[in-house]
Amino acid sequence: MACDEGSLAPRRRLVKIQKPVLRSLPILTLLLALVSSCDARRAEPSAAAPTASASPSASAPPALPSTVVTPKEPSPLRAASPFVDLPVPGHPAAVVSLPNGATSRRPVVIAAHGNYGRPEWQCQAVRELFEERAFVLCPRGIPRDDSPGPDDLRFTYESNAVLELEIDAGLRALAAAYPDHVDPGPPLYIGFSLGAIQGVAIAGRRPADFPRLVLIEGGHDAWKPEVAQAFAKGGGNRVLFICSQSHCERDARWAAARLKEANVPTRVVKSADVGHRYRGPVAEVTRKSLPWSLEGDARFGEMLPGP
Repeated sequence: MACDEGSLAPRRRLVKIQKPVLRSLPILTLLLALVSSCDARRAEPSAAAPTASASPSASAPPALPSTVVTPKEPSPLRAASPFVDLPVPGHPAAVVSLPNGATSRRPVVIAAHGNYGRPEWQCQAVRELFEERAFVLCPRGIPRDDSPGPDDLRFTYESNAVLELEIDAGLRALAAAYPDHVDPGPPLYIGFSLGAIQGVAIAGRRPADFPRLVLIEGGHDAWKPEVAQAFAKGGGNRVLFICSQSHCERDARWAAARLKEANVPTRVVKSADVGHRYRGPVAEVTRKSLPWSLEGDARFGEMLPGP
């Protein structure tokens, strides 16, 4: 029986006109019970309405099971040529040897040429050592006025400070060009002649950024005791000297003694004397000595020395 304000008024009037009170008593009792029931229903809160003590989480959807997302391997690095010119903001374009087919991050090798050299030559020689295992970044420097001709420019480095800026800008440009494949860790520095000399000054200031050096036919005189100590304390890891000429070996052993006094692992390796160059027998002894230079750096994988 529905209850509202309009249904109660007639019932109250019916009570007043009952004649035999005793005969109507059961009906009167029933009506009073109905009125009481309706009043009680109006006083009760709706079962569907939220109450002040309701838990906020009562209406929350059930939690979904967590999902572990496996990082997706980058697509293989593909290029028409293993060598590319890399635009470097604020500096001449660098030459880069690419690890074609790479599906993971690869370390970077800096290859700094000698005076009167070309970055293309240095990149070619160093690529032969690493093949597809690393990026090889070859800073260009500035052209020499005494180059053979406009189609055969030769280059030098203005100073170690300018080369340092060029390398930093080149590393940023390389990471921006190949963000899924460039490893952000410290590069291996390989310098020939002038490139070796400039590399010692740069690594001496920033050993944590350039902790491993391969110095070919140069980079000896700057290893004064204070430079070797700073290199060691700042995170310098090891230095490999490669020589072809006898006077290079003599100077390298002097520098190695300063580094060993500072507890920097150092090695001097001499090839057959073929003059001031980095190819031929010099490249071969460099290849054989690289595992020692890379020892402890897991990024270079199979190039590391065996157990």
